[in-house]
Amino acid sequence: MTDTERRPAPSGPPSAPEPPVYETGGLRLALLIAAVAAAGLALGWPVLVVILGIVVMIFLHELGHYVTAKRAGMKVTEFFIGFGPKIWSFRRGETEYGLKVVPAGAYVRIIGMNNLDEVDPVDEPRTYRQKSFPKRLLVVSAGSLMHFAQAFVLLVILLGVVGFPGRSVANPPDRAPAWQINTVEDDSAAQAAGLKEDDLVVAVNGQPVSHFDELSDALARFDVGDEVQLTVERDGVERTLDATLRARPAGVPGGDAGTPFLGVGTSKHFSDEPLGLGTALVRAPGEMVRFTGQTFGAMAGFFSPRGISNFADNVGEANNPDSGSGGSGGSGSSSDNNDRVISIIGVVQLGSQDVENRAAFLLALFFSLNMFIGIFNMLPLLPLDGGHAAMAIYERIRSRPGRAYHADFAKLLPLTYVVVMGLVVLGVTAMYLDIVDPISG
Repeated sequence: MTDTERRPAPSGPPSAPEPPVYETGGLRLALLIAAVAAAGLALGWPVLVVILGIVVMIFLHELGHYVTAKRAGMKVTEFFIGFGPKIWSFRRGETEYGLKVVPAGAYVRIIGMNNLDEVDPVDEPRTYRQKSFPKRLLVVSAGSLMHFAQAFVLLVILLGVVGFPGRSVANPPDRAPAWQINTVEDDSAAQAAGLKEDDLVVAVNGQPVSHFDELSDALARFDVGDEVQLTVERDGVERTLDATLRARPAGVPGGDAGTPFLGVGTSKHFSDEPLGLGTALVRAPGEMVRFTGQTFGAMAGFFSPRGISNFADNVGEANNPDSGSGGSGGSGSSSDNNDRVISIIGVVQLGSQDVENRAAFLLALFFSLNMFIGIFNMLPLLPLDGGHAAMAIYERIRSRPGRAYHADFAKLLPLTYVVVMGLVVLGVTAMYLDIVDPISG
């Protein structure tokens, strides 16, 4: 029972739920399952896993809208995965559920989303537009909230159970907590000080160093013959070693001959040990906040004049045999992946790559995908959910006690059409680029 409906109490025992009414039969569904199975056999199980993962992600997005709309007393008439002609569907109660032929997304049909949506007067109290501001805001935000919830679960599993290099997906300071000595030069200051392979240098004269470049910068402030105090972690225990800097021999890369020289080679140390569920639960929110900041930075860069220009150049050159990229047998990518948007084809390409730790790779991929979609979807532009949220906030500001304000969506149609066309062009060109110039990890 919703808050706008009142039904008489039943006089007898409660009846069983009505069975679903199937509107399109199982033959199309069987053909779809066969096609998916054939794709899995032909392309390999990683491709199938990625595709099914995308379907589940989209389904959960729409499930967020569906559940919150139902809880708010809104009438939901359709819940479909895909667009276009129906493959298979059934009706339970007032809602039709099913699959459609174009797997480009999903949708939930809630009646009365705006003043242009004609509704039976009997159903008007159950429209989206007649519900309170908090209910409307929750319903339109629920899709992104589901993406963030999925991202949180994936991240906790990734960091707490599976493990990930650097124990981070967002490059916090502990991404590379120290640099690790790979080689110690003979007759060098490092050898004389007692440094060994696999030592982790964590500070110079008490100043933390997290990367090899930071060590070089720290040593550059000294002169040949100066004594420096190195804080070194060996077998999990910190110790202090004193090193007297010597002159860099001629021909040794990394600096000019005669400059201060310690005499070590390095390799980055990225621990991939799982943090444990408790630590991962605590760390995950901060990781998501940092990743959100990086995502906004990436979107700002892409949608800048320079970013759009670079993307257009990548699309124009992708199938140009003279550009050394894309096409059949191209040896390189027309971009370094920084100035391009990855389509669903690119996501499948990434997910199907042969990597050492596939579980960690897929978890990180779907974490990133959920975070990006959740953020992008809340941009304040119609027809994105963020556009509906912005309109709900605007209507709330314009409303007065006892007099609700409803915006005229007809005035926003030109801008909405521009946004839709922009998204279509971006999506089509991104798919084209992913086909002729496949994405590389």
